[in-house]
Amino acid sequence: MNKHGNKVKGIALAIIGAIFWGGSGVCAQYIMQTKGASTSWLVSVRMLFAGVLILLYLYTKERGKIFAILKNKRDMLSTLIFSVFGVIFLQYAFFAAIQVANAATATILQYLSPIFIVIYFIFESKKVPNVMSIISIVLSLLGTALLVTKGNFGTLSISPLGLFWGLMAGFFGAFYIIQPRKIMAQYGTTTIIGWGMFLGGLLFQFYHPIWKDAPQIDGLTFLLLAFIVIFGTILSYICLLTSTRYIPAQFSSLLTSFEPLSSALFSSLFLGVVILPIEIISMLIIIFSVFLLSRNSDM
Repeated sequence: MNKHGNKVKGIALAIIGAIFWGGSGVCAQYIMQTKGASTSWLVSVRMLFAGVLILLYLYTKERGKIFAILKNKRDMLSTLIFSVFGVIFLQYAFFAAIQVANAATATILQYLSPIFIVIYFIFESKKVPNVMSIISIVLSLLGTALLVTKGNFGTLSISPLGLFWGLMAGFFGAFYIIQPRKIMAQYGTTTIIGWGMFLGGLLFQFYHPIWKDAPQIDGLTFLLLAFIVIFGTILSYICLLTSTRYIPAQFSSLLTSFEPLSSALFSSLFLGVVILPIEIISMLIIIFSVFLLSRNSDM
């Protein structure tokens, strides 16, 4: 395939992966609203089944290689930390934000994770941030303020709890990217994600097993759950990861702006959520702030 064809393929994969993630949030909101499923139950199902399926997929390709990490105590401990803070807390915060606010708001607040990453590296490097980083952070704060106040800065248009969980989703989304860099470089990204999901799912069973408070599963609910696990978790990740083979990682990261946009569109089409012009403006401001970061070579 020629260079242009590869670029088109990379762009398509990144957009598809982002749309899958945005759609999974809307599916989760529907199940919560119509079936009474709790945040904890959805997190339990998503992590456990996604982890099992990813590891089964890897086992068919690599056989015993996926168990190499179990032989190194330090790497295993690092993976457990990733499972708790990068997987459990991220998944729980994201679904909690959906339940308290809505899928579109939760997705755009989680999209702030690159801003948290930049702030982390500013403190780690102990360097004064450059102008582009400062502008990006200020814009992201402005966009967030518009999103949660609808332009009326005297009041919050969502509950403080919804704002808290949305920001926590962004924070732990940053942790998800930063913390496992070394072990991912050694064992492979897919392997660490698989073990992170599986171990996180197992640990979460002690808090909320999948059979506890399970909603009534009809045909539609089963299909939506399958979409959340297979498309919104596994294939979303695979598409976004594979896209970096054909386009730069920064470009791929920028295209994840389709996550909040698709979530807002699906929420409007299928859940009847009214998206106000001020909310669209706030989304575009936040997306633009992340775009500036992706163009910033010094981040």
